[in-house]
Amino acid sequence: MKKLYTLLACAVLFAACAGNKNVLNERMNKYPADRFITKIAVGADRNAAQSAALADLKAIFDNVPLTQGSEIRREAILARAKVVQWWRDRSTNRFYAIAALEREGAQATMRPFYATIDGRLEALAQRINDEQDKFLRVRLAMQMQPLLGQREQLDREYRLLTFDSGAFEEDKLFMFRNVFNRAFHDIKINAVMSGTSDRAVRTHLIDALNTLGFGVGENLPNADIELAIETKVTHTTSRSIEGLFWADSTAVVSLKDMHTGGVFATFTKFGRDGSGRADEAQRRSMIAVGADSAPIIKQRILEYIQRR
Repeated sequence: MKKLYTLLACAVLFAACAGNKNVLNERMNKYPADRFITKIAVGADRNAAQSAALADLKAIFDNVPLTQGSEIRREAILARAKVVQWWRDRSTNRFYAIAALEREGAQATMRPFYATIDGRLEALAQRINDEQDKFLRVRLAMQMQPLLGQREQLDREYRLLTFDSGAFEEDKLFMFRNVFNRAFHDIKINAVMSGTSDRAVRTHLIDALNTLGFGVGENLPNADIELAIETKVTHTTSRSIEGLFWADSTAVVSLKDMHTGGVFATFTKFGRDGSGRADEAQRRSMIAVGADSAPIIKQRILEYIQRR
């Protein structure tokens, strides 16, 4: 409903401006889009038009969720917005107002917030680059994670203030992310699977773990962690539905530090699924087990790295 009201308001505004087009274009030319964010509003009197224009301009952040500290930051940015033009169209006796926010000044207001976060990220990135121990590098990278999240929040706001929707110093952000990703990828996890063989499950599990950031594969030389998974599948037929096959899958998972030889985590996952074909029921149940196991494996590995 709010969107409908907005569209109707815009329709009324542009219809009202039809006879006022030359005046509007002449006034808007003073505030080119590459330098200013502008909003135009129409009202029954001067105050109504000005208030509406400012309200529209100050709504630019409405679709970006508030986080800790963002409210103060946005208030500082939006305090720079002001009504720069107003006039009355004598033919309609309607009042118009233009509110503007200078892009350069708004962006400058955000730079100190970037400086604080980027300074901490640069220090952590340097420590990661200087650190020889793989596990310590990941521990440092884990400290980068919340800072990268804060920077992403800044970028969501900053992109609204730029003419090309670009982020702030994207090359620097790319460098931070590269250091972060490399720290995780340097930890090699060798997956050893035994028991019931299922290629789809093996591929699914390894792909899922690779997306978590670690370098995962089978028969990896010089691995840092061994991920051992023993699977077992039991088939049954439905007692109530003819032609329905059930598959019950079990996966026993263990994680071993290959440098110390110590097993630091073990757990068991269960999965059950049905299909008109026994092999499809097995595939589904084992994929479910793999999907459920992946986040637990990540959690156990990260917990171990933190205390190692």
